[in-house]
Amino acid sequence: MQDAEARLAAGDLHGGFESLKAVLAQDRNHPGALAAMGLFLAAHGDPGQATQVLSRALGRAETAEARARVAPALARLLAGLAPSGWHPVIDADLTTLLAEPSVDPQILARIVARVLLLKTPQFEETTEALESVGGDPLWVAFLSRCLNVDAGMEARLNALRRALTAMHDQGGVGWRTLAQALALNGFMAEHLDGEPEGLDDSATLSPLFRPPRPDDAMTAWPGPLTAELVKRTIEEPARERRLAETMERLTPEAGDDVSDAVRAQYEGNPYPRWAAPPQPSRRALSDEIGALQGLDRATFAGQAQAILVAGCGTGFEPIDLARTDPGLTITALDLSRTSLAYGARAAQELDLDRVRFVQGDVLALEPDMGPFDVIVSTGVLHHMARPEAGLARLAGVLRPGGVIRLALYSERARDPVRRAHALIRKRGWTAGAADIRAFRAHVLALPEDDPLAVLRTSDDFYSLSGCRDLVFHVQEHRYTPPQLGDLLAQAGLRLVGFTAPPQAQAAFRQAFGAADPLDMTFWDRLEAAQPTLFAGMYHLWGQKASAP
Repeated sequence: MQDAEARLAAGDLHGGFESLKAVLAQDRNHPGALAAMGLFLAAHGDPGQATQVLSRALGRAETAEARARVAPALARLLAGLAPSGWHPVIDADLTTLLAEPSVDPQILARIVARVLLLKTPQFEETTEALESVGGDPLWVAFLSRCLNVDAGMEARLNALRRALTAMHDQGGVGWRTLAQALALNGFMAEHLDGEPEGLDDSATLSPLFRPPRPDDAMTAWPGPLTAELVKRTIEEPARERRLAETMERLTPEAGDDVSDAVRAQYEGNPYPRWAAPPQPSRRALSDEIGALQGLDRATFAGQAQAILVAGCGTGFEPIDLARTDPGLTITALDLSRTSLAYGARAAQELDLDRVRFVQGDVLALEPDMGPFDVIVSTGVLHHMARPEAGLARLAGVLRPGGVIRLALYSERARDPVRRAHALIRKRGWTAGAADIRAFRAHVLALPEDDPLAVLRTSDDFYSLSGCRDLVFHVQEHRYTPPQLGDLLAQAGLRLVGFTAPPQAQAAFRQAFGAADPLDMTFWDRLEAAQPTLFAGMYHLWGQKASAP
């Protein structure tokens, strides 16, 4: 086994692979060799075999460290499956992975929904059926840990809620566990379905349709989910409200109407409402930046210590950075106190004391509030009245030679959203919960070939805050690749990196060979042929020139 690991570490892939095969020939259940073989196959192009080997490795992992080694890779592979039938091994693997701290449960939401619907293709609204669902470990893990992002599963969840309320207090342990799991799931989605007419707000099952309260009977039931229900739906929001009241302010208000409207949106609907903290591999941020193709390394000088996350939302990004590179000193800035409190509470729970959450407006940043070595601003500038003004303010607090990472909407990839905006204006829908529900009902009823039906594939479509951010935002700008370089240049920044998803990189190489990936005209031509290439936004890096 040591020989195999040494060969793989030295880059001898063939020798390492043969050495692993030799170990497994002697002991086909060797945990370390199974893990190494599965990870090798996952990295080098045999996902089907890798899934089988990693499944065996996970089943034989005896320590948390051993499980953490293989679980994320297996989760990524399973997330890409499109099974046509239910299989008990996949069911068991998914149940194990949803309980594994090293795995983000949300990446498994679609495949788990698919597996569960294949497992129980028909649902009879009986007490026995409800008890069965509530006693199924995969159902309970899915409902309590994943935001549902599948339209078919949404219909099933609505049927489960109807059945529970129709058979009030007619079930046992499974019935109660299911009710609590659905209450957790509804809380994550911000109760997309709304309360049915005639439901007594004090009824035992009212937390299926609104946030639970301390005096709700459901929060006192004996059962495996009671503590989790109370913690996530009552205790954590209360703590966030206290944190919001004392949130530090970095800048004054900018006096900008759009900033005020955006702040009001995210005070009412903090986004994104993530639950599982990021579990990144540790690496130095300076090393990632140092690998950028166009970087002036002399002026950057390997210095990535002071970080500004401009528009940090609910804190996932600064927490991800802090866990990736624990030596960073991070300032996390946002307009919304409610959003900041969400991130601050999570950071405290993770003992991350090098992240400072502060309220402020990018448009009110002054040079003496910096300098920062690195600025990260994901999905923020395109929600300003004048994005170029916001970028100029960020450049003003960036040190000479420092870098900024931006993520911005694509004009072409957002075509379905533009169509949604037109429909919303036509119908006179507002960003209130009732109108968001009306919009979603309209989209869910559309045929598959309708241009708006693609919105059903967006994770954001499946929560109130996500759907509001997706199609009801108060302000949105979109770009083409050539406009990205122009935007940076206006702020005195130079494009030094463009991070495209793997499929986009492959398409670029196939179309243009060894052409310069920092030449945005090539990306513009490619995107014109493949308009959805950047549905996940453009991700680009700019660098500020050194002082004269």
